Amino acid sequence: MSTMSNEIKLSKVPSTHDMERVTTEVQNGDLKQQTTRNLDPALQFLDAEEVEYTPAEAKKVLSKIDRVLMPLLCWVYLIQFADKTSLNYASLMRIREDTHLAFPTTYLLRRLPLGKYTAVNIVLWGIALVCHAATHNYASLLCARFFLGMFEATVTPAFVLFTSCWYKQEEQAKRMGFWLSCNGVAQLLIGPIAYGLAGVHGTTIAVWKILFLVLGLPTIITGIFYLRYMPDNQIQARFLNHREKLIAIDRIRGNFQGIGNKTWKWPQFFEAFRDQRTYLYVLFSLLMNIPNGGITTFGSIIISSFGFSARLSLMLNMPMGIVDIACKLGFTYLSDKFLDRTLFATIATLIPMVGGIMMIVIPLHAKAGLLIGYYLIGAAGTAWCLIMVMISNNTLGYTKKATVNGLQILAYAAGNWIGPQTFRSKQAPEYFDGKLMVVVMYGLAAVTLVVIRVVNIVENKRRDRQAIDDPAALNATVGTEFLDLTDFEQPAFRYVP
Repeated sequence: MSTMSNEIKLSKVPSTHDMERVTTEVQNGDLKQQTTRNLDPALQFLDAEEVEYTPAEAKKVLSKIDRVLMPLLCWVYLIQFADKTSLNYASLMRIREDTHLAFPTTYLLRRLPLGKYTAVNIVLWGIALVCHAATHNYASLLCARFFLGMFEATVTPAFVLFTSCWYKQEEQAKRMGFWLSCNGVAQLLIGPIAYGLAGVHGTTIAVWKILFLVLGLPTIITGIFYLRYMPDNQIQARFLNHREKLIAIDRIRGNFQGIGNKTWKWPQFFEAFRDQRTYLYVLFSLLMNIPNGGITTFGSIIISSFGFSARLSLMLNMPMGIVDIACKLGFTYLSDKFLDRTLFATIATLIPMVGGIMMIVIPLHAKAGLLIGYYLIGAAGTAWCLIMVMISNNTLGYTKKATVNGLQILAYAAGNWIGPQTFRSKQAPEYFDGKLMVVVMYGLAAVTLVVIRVVNIVENKRRDRQAIDDPAALNATVGTEFLDLTDFEQPAFRYVP
């Protein structure tokens, strides 16, 4: 894209005939011939059209995208977190006494229409949640939780793909912060609901079963609504006219990513395993979500261990939601402003580590201090948010991105499975092992972030030196931004630290 003036932007992409001579494989600046079948839909949709628009028009299109897409993503993430934490609240409504307490979504996200596949999974997870009301022992509860987790596992990687395909690099952290902060909103909303239900007596079914019905039925309705209104990409967006679609696609050209190539590319899949960043992302996700699993599942019980009643503990979860919202909106804004992910992610990791230390060293009779330490853990989600933004920014190639996202989601699931095992009832009310695990895991996660930062800075400097030694290698063919190349195949690309 070349700048025609300070007001006008003009982009011209290759014609269909030219695209047949363009590569989707670049190694050390060498182009290899491939066909249009493997190209990103963005390049085929533009099809040699000149896209001329002013910054004001681009801003107007962005505003239109925000008004439609952000509410869709935010609402789903709100109910998803409320559904996921339902066991936390149900744990104080006698569910433990009453029940004796990698799904291949990465490939399917890549092969199926993104919006429709996500919507179907929303419907199915709503059905799985409603089925919790029919559980009567540990085995049936475990079965229902398995299917709930299987269908919910689609949401986060799908939303990362949505964000990376619709927004520029410098816009993504703030937008991802918007929908991820709905975790905090969910905590603020579900707390009073759970508190009210906990005071209900004499019902024909257990109160905790009512909670699952209250959360599950709206989820099913939401999924049905999204089948019609959630767009798969800019091309399929009903709320944009043809010109607005062209602008919406062209404005993300600088991401070196397209809008979702449906061809599964095995070279990109294997490249994900050759990239050292992949293992660092997976390690970080595992370390962050071990404590998250314990706190999310048994947070109310931990508060109760401070000496509060079971019912009041449901309400005292709410301030953590405020911390979550403030950190996700604040740190993601700063991350976009300075285009720096690891710096603010590290700060957001150290805050909950301090919170864990406070819960260990403060005596049980100092309830206020213990609560403050517990609430500081609410900042942890911001670090994970910024790592997902980093994956979105720095992992190019649609298959590679989907693979890396899938691997880190597996680590997320593993961490959330391990975490609850560290808070053992026989250690109540101190839960020393669980609190120590919080401190150690967050500390190791912060070290991992430093390593990721160093890796990216060193690679950027290497590419800068290569550009000086071999300037010809950076002379990209027009339209290569939409050729679905990986970050290894784009010598002009620089990693966001």
